[in-house]
Amino acid sequence: MDDMDSFDDFDITQEDITQIENIEFDLLNRSLHLSSDEEDNIQPTHSKRRRVIQSESEDSDSETNRAIQDLSRSLPPSTWTDPKGNQRRVIAFTEFPGMTLNLRMTMLKKCPADFFALMVTDEVLNKIVLCTDAYAFNRITMSNEASKAARIRGWVPTNLTEIKKFFGLILYMGIVRLPKIADYWTTDKIIGQQFPRTIMSRNRFELLLAMLHFSQEDEENTTDRLHRVRDLVEVMNANFKKAYTPGEDLCIDESMIPFRGRIIFRQYNKQKRHKYGIKLFKLCTLPGYTYKLSIYAGKQNDEVNTTPMKVVMALCDDLLNKGHTLYTDNWYTSVGLARELLKNETHLVGTLRKNRKHFPKEIVSTKLKRGQYIAKESNDGITVLRWRDKRDVLVLSTKHSVRFQSIIKHGKQTSKPKIVLDYNKAKGAVDLSDQMTAYQTPLRKSIKWYKKLGIDILLNTAMVNALILYQSVARKKISVLEFRKEIMKSFVDFDTNDTPSNQRTKRVKHQLKKKEGPTSKSRRACQQCYKNMVATHGRLIAKNKTKKVNTFCVNCPDKPYLCVECFTKIH
Repeated sequence: MDDMDSFDDFDITQEDITQIENIEFDLLNRSLHLSSDEEDNIQPTHSKRRRVIQSESEDSDSETNRAIQDLSRSLPPSTWTDPKGNQRRVIAFTEFPGMTLNLRMTMLKKCPADFFALMVTDEVLNKIVLCTDAYAFNRITMSNEASKAARIRGWVPTNLTEIKKFFGLILYMGIVRLPKIADYWTTDKIIGQQFPRTIMSRNRFELLLAMLHFSQEDEENTTDRLHRVRDLVEVMNANFKKAYTPGEDLCIDESMIPFRGRIIFRQYNKQKRHKYGIKLFKLCTLPGYTYKLSIYAGKQNDEVNTTPMKVVMALCDDLLNKGHTLYTDNWYTSVGLARELLKNETHLVGTLRKNRKHFPKEIVSTKLKRGQYIAKESNDGITVLRWRDKRDVLVLSTKHSVRFQSIIKHGKQTSKPKIVLDYNKAKGAVDLSDQMTAYQTPLRKSIKWYKKLGIDILLNTAMVNALILYQSVARKKISVLEFRKEIMKSFVDFDTNDTPSNQRTKRVKHQLKKKEGPTSKSRRACQQCYKNMVATHGRLIAKNKTKKVNTFCVNCPDKPYLCVECFTKIH
């Protein structure tokens, strides 16, 4: 009798309620029985079955009354009336959203890299180092396909410094987009880049990318499809929770990581910009902070993410009974979920599908003109409202009644339901998070699904969370691009000790000076002329034919020998 989910699969009419209210107990048997029709319709989803209350003596009137109360309380309310504003009040939300006070005080004068370190700690990176080395060792020792001259035979164990440089280059590739990874090390004059070559060789980067792993149980675990990223997701979720306390309004929605490769749990969603990919369930709060995420791996492999109610209850398991308000779309919203959350002192607001159970069908069947609405309210405070704007808007709320609010739209004053306004405001948390992660994303097509998923969590989701924390503490706005650049510089040990912005750097004045001493000993080949002749005639001819001079540039670091013409062109 404790679990209302046991009665979600049948509808109770007004006749059933009247029959329950007028039950006459047999004073001789003192027992309560359900009709055979009702017992056949009941399909419990919980382990507890519907109990049959029996009395043992004629003097147990109090037990009989309690049985009637328990039965009436367990049955789902099916009486819908005109809205009266009798919404149930849940426990008041009293927590302070954002970073904890002690953590905020320690991070007042910190740089963006320190905030990112709260999300992606050195422990996380060290675990990646261990897993990558272990996978490379197994590939070398257990695989017979690699020849003696294969690049993998030259594997050298990586370390924390190198893995940071590796992720720094991945961030750089999101900022500077080129068609292929090899193009970042090309010597082509048009698209060639100097920066990657100063950090790491192309062979080493490609080898690290091929060996990158987040788990050491790749071959041992055959039952869990997500075993390659399971540990990483759990650690990152713990870091997300530790650094931030969400506000009163929460939002749950799905997000898609684009992937068109062959994978059994790849999803297709025509409403998303990237229609094919790996589906994530995200619990977010404004302004786009991801508090918890879960990966969908298929119904046969995932016991948690099989139904909308299980998804919601799993993501909100540690946020229940605190007075939060949860906003969901029509895939999650149902009357059953609303009741379940109310039992856990949590409000639910969301759009509703027309084919959901346990809400009055006259809400859907009534014809409305633009601006009109129809609403019903259950006896436990659940409001279902259908409002006609450009199209029908069907919403459910345990927090709102029928109240309209005036707004200015296109320079004209109009009114909208308060449910719709609050929903539009809070529902954008996941969309805002996805929008911010899309800016300069380092994801590429040419990597495996678990690497793409791990890079997205580490360098997209964690990056946006760190940016939100930094802006809330530093009290200044910074773009996603600038924040990514700061993290990249800290990873590759890039020299950031430039001159202050208010001081203008002095322009170096190059000067051509003549080398003192005998001409036979002071003359050298012009450096630029030598390069030009090598490109056209080869090194052998350039060695003998290049013009020799005794003039050099004093202020250049390597003090190159240059003729007057080359000095003028270069400087």
